[in-house]
Amino acid sequence: MEKYNLSVTEKRILKTLVESQYKEGMFSDLSREELNVASERLKEYGLIDAYYTDNNGGMLAVALISDKGIVYLKENPSLENPVDDNKLKMLQINELEYKKRIRKMEDVIRIWKFISAIIGLSGFVGWLLYFIKIR
Repeated sequence: MEKYNLSVTEKRILKTLVESQYKEGMFSDLSREELNVASERLKEYGLIDAYYTDNNGGMLAVALISDKGIVYLKENPSLENPVDDNKLKMLQINELEYKKRIRKMEDVIRIWKFISAIIGLSGFVGWLLYFIKIR
């Protein structure tokens, strides 16, 4: 199912309607406009069935969660918004840059190991030559 980019208010309304039917004063901390806009958007997405006192922006009278809303909540219980394509591309670019830096660091480590091995071998050979000369 398609994910929708829901506002905090819309998420709150949807979660509340899962538990019970809308009653007047349920969202008393929201203005009438905020409640109407949020419920209209949820209605457009088909997640709720909302009915108003009149057709010209009246008060929200009845709101019920729709079957689609129930399925949406089951598939997306935390109501996460979809990832923006630009944000996804940036994350992919960052991941590629990170992998490139790691490869460079691995190359430096390999060179360092090689130099350390040469120094270690030359020290060992020098120690052997010194030890053989003494005896």
